Formats: sequence, C-alpha cells, structure tokens
Amino acid sequence: MKVTKIKWMVIIISGIGMLLSTLDTGIINVALPFLEGKFHASTSLTALSVIGYTMSLAIFILPFGYLSDRNGKLKVSFVGLTIFGLGSVLCGAANSITALIIFRVLQGIGAAALQATSAALITTLMDKKYIPSALGILGIMIGLGPVLGPSIGGLLLAFNLWRLIFWINVPFAIVGLICNYMLLRQISENKKNDPFDFLGNLINTLLVISLLSGFSLLSNQHHLVLGIILIVIGIIFAIIFYLVEKKQKSPLINFKTLNEQPRSWLYLGQTIVFGFASAMIFLLPPFIFEKLMGLNVGITGLLVLGAPVGLVIFSRISGKLNDGHKNSMFSLLGLGVIAFSLLGLAFSSQQAPAILITFFLFIYGIGGGFFQPANIAAIMQIGNNKNQSSLGALQRMVQNIAIASGTAIGSTIINLLSQKMVIGIRISWIITLFFVLIIICLSRIFNRKEQII
Repeated sequence: MKVTKIKWMVIIISGIGMLLSTLDTGIINVALPFLEGKFHASTSLTALSVIGYTMSLAIFILPFGYLSDRNGKLKVSFVGLTIFGLGSVLCGAANSITALIIFRVLQGIGAAALQATSAALITTLMDKKYIPSALGILGIMIGLGPVLGPSIGGLLLAFNLWRLIFWINVPFAIVGLICNYMLLRQISENKKNDPFDFLGNLINTLLVISLLSGFSLLSNQHHLVLGIILIVIGIIFAIIFYLVEKKQKSPLINFKTLNEQPRSWLYLGQTIVFGFASAMIFLLPPFIFEKLMGLNVGITGLLVLGAPVGLVIFSRISGKLNDGHKNSMFSLLGLGVIAFSLLGLAFSSQQAPAILITFFLFIYGIGGGFFQPANIAAIMQIGNNKNQSSLGALQRMVQNIAIASGTAIGSTIINLLSQKMVIGIRISWIITLFFVLIIICLSRIFNRKEQII
C-alpha cells in the first residue's frame, strides 16, 4: 500500500475517532430537557446519560492505551469504532431512560478506545514528515467536536429527530471501520505479552470516579462540601496511583519515563491549563451574550463560534508551519496568545460591543490552534513507539479532567454570584488568566535552565 494512501487512511481513522468521541460529549446536553419529558424521568436521572458517558470514557482510556501499546493500535481502534457504533445504534433505539444510560456507558467505553489511539496511530504509522500536519488536523477534530455537538443536537431536536442524535454517528463509524480493516490487512504491529496492571486499573477507576463525582457536585450549593471531599479523595488516589505505578513492572503509565524527562511534567501541566481555559471559553460566553447583553439564542450561537473558528484555521496553519522541532516554541506562543485573549475578556465591560467579545474568542482560538497540536506532539515525543498509546491516553485523560474541573469551578462561581454575574464572570476569567500566566512563567524558567545546562 502506498505511503500517501496509508497517511490518509490513518488521518481518517484518527480524525473520525476523535471527532465522534468529542462530539458525543456534548451533543446530548441540549436534548436533556426533551429526553426528560420523553421518558418521564427526573432531571438527575436523565443527567446520568451524560455522566455515564464521561465517566466510562475517563475510566477506560488509560487501560485501552495500555492494551493498544501491547496488542496493536489498529486492533484497539477497530474495537473502539465497533463498540462506539453499536452503542450509537442502541442509544437511538432506546425506549427507556435506563436503557439509554446503559448504552451511553457503552458508547463511552468505545470513545475511550478511540481517544486512546487517535494520536498514537499518527505518530507510529505515518512517515515523520507528515506527522505535524496530521496532528494539526487532529487538533481541528478536537476543536470541532464540542462545538458541533450542541449545534447538530439542537437542529435535529427542532425537527423532532432525537434518535438521529445517536444514529448520525453510524455512517462515520462504518467509514472508519472500513479504513481500519484495510490497514489491519496491510500493516503488522509489534505485540507485547505483558501482564495487565489490574491494581493500577483499580486505583485509576477510584481516582476518576472520585474526581469527576466531586466536580459534578461543586456547582450545587447543597452538595458543595461533599464535592470538595470527593475531590480531595480523588487527589489522594492520584498520589497512591503514582506511588504504586512507579513500582509496577508493567504499569498503566510509566512514571519512570516521565521522571527521566522532567519536561514531560511541564507539557502535562500545560495540557491541564489549556483544558481548564477551554472549559471557561465554552461555559462563560453564553452567559455574557444572553444574560448580560440580552441577545437571543440564535445570535449567541453565531457569536460563540469565534473560538472554534480560530482554532480550526490555525490548527491547520500551525501543523504546516511546524516541522516537528518547534513544539515548545509553538506551545509557548499559543499560551501567550491565549493569555492576551483572556486579558481582553476579563476587562471588557458589559457595554462593550458583542463583536469585541467574539474577537477575543477568535484570538483565543488562534492561541489554541498553535498550542494544541504542538502540545500533543511534544507529549508523544516523550517516549518511543512502544508507549505511544499510553502517552496519548494520558494526555486526553488529563485534559478531560481539566475540562471537567474548569466547568465545575466556573459554574460554581456563577451560581455563588448569580446576583452579581458581571463580577462572577470577571473573576472566572481572571482565575483562568492567572493559571495561564503561571504555566507560561514556569515554561520560561524551565527553558532558561535547559539553556544554561
């Protein structure tokens, strides 16, 4: 099979996998009130269709990364597309809220396999000269998913076609499966017969459940204390996970490799900050446009497109400009542009034109376009071909948890200051800006120390 044909098949598989898995994180959100009435279920029970998907994705992503490094990325991505496609069919056919929740969990398991392998397929199966550009396309898919989800979901609901919210995934999954199957017949991947890390997997599961449950409770004033307690428990499990995995012969995450390259922790820190900032970017603007400026939902939907449009355009541009040796520079450049956009958003007055907010959102997207592909590439370069899926899974898990934390903290601030929303939004922007500036400073300090050495 020709190199260019392999390249495009890998891009299709990894792109579809990342797009579908991120699309379905938010596509159902707009349908929750409808599903609540459709199945005569309570709000809290219906919300489990979202929580179940997010939880299963976060729990299974590291194990799938571990398994794909040992059994082949193409095999695991094929399994992921199959499970996700089957889960989508069953979700669309569900006739009760209980069935929908179960099938959403199944979808989340498939999504975990897709996110764990997407970047690794690119870095292990493609010619090195194509990798930066392909990661730029992957960055586009990551940016498109959360935006297209609510838009497509809202459009389908307007025509009372709620089942298509899930069935729309099926044709894309089939295309991915066809490409995946063709590559499986042509490419032989290395395999390792290492024992599965059951202890690490158990601790990881408890860690994820504690953290995500805690974050989901933060915005509820009645459960605020319980949420904080669960987050603390999650952090304790994270410390235990690190200590246990350091001693394992075949760990889910090889912390020895990360410790040998201190820059890897800096990259993961940047990932966390970007995930947190992205959550704020998607959470706060609708409040600004609808609650503070009094604009309708349709206009708001157009105005909030500033960030994803910027991200899509500049992910592609940065992918073409980066030859694989500019990851640190592009990451820092992206964070600098993000800091500028957050500064503008934090100090824009309520009387500012709506288009000015959209302009700063677009600037944020430019920063994200430079940052995200470079950050993924930098993390994937930490290891070798034997642990690419594990690293990719770690990057996605860390970013997903950071997005959950940003959403929870932003929602909590808005709820606590609901009578002073302008102040609440400004505080949220300033907190986010503070985190971005901190990681920029740490990055600069680290770069200077490396230059001295």
